[in-house]
Amino acid sequence: MSEEWQIITYQEVDGKKPVDEFLTSSLTPAEYKRFQFRLSLISTKGLALIIERSDVLDKIKTEDNLYELRLPNTCNNPRIFLCALTGKRLVLLHAFKKKGRKTPHNEIYIAAKRRDLVVAKEDKTDEQ
Repeated sequence: MSEEWQIITYQEVDGKKPVDEFLTSSLTPAEYKRFQFRLSLISTKGLALIIERSDVLDKIKTEDNLYELRLPNTCNNPRIFLCALTGKRLVLLHAFKKKGRKTPHNEIYIAAKRRDLVVAKEDKTDEQ
């Protein structure tokens, strides 16, 4: 069995972790428990989960290296965007409650901006 993927939460400059705050303040206990289970699936399977369970994890088609962790059929219909880094690491970037059929462009923009910051920081670290 291969080693598990490490799951990291995006952290703002001021130390806040928006995804952690969302998970603990915006979800019902049942949703939180289901998300924890799905995160454990991702840590075991990584991005291969897209092929096995597209109901759980899917690629954002308009963006490179941006994925959506889904929890459909719940009262809040929560979503978490994440990206992948080298070394089997996944970064949870942004979370929100999906209210319509389409994912709002603003939510994708926030996640993409955070992804770009994380990747730039990673590239800068690699150069040193």
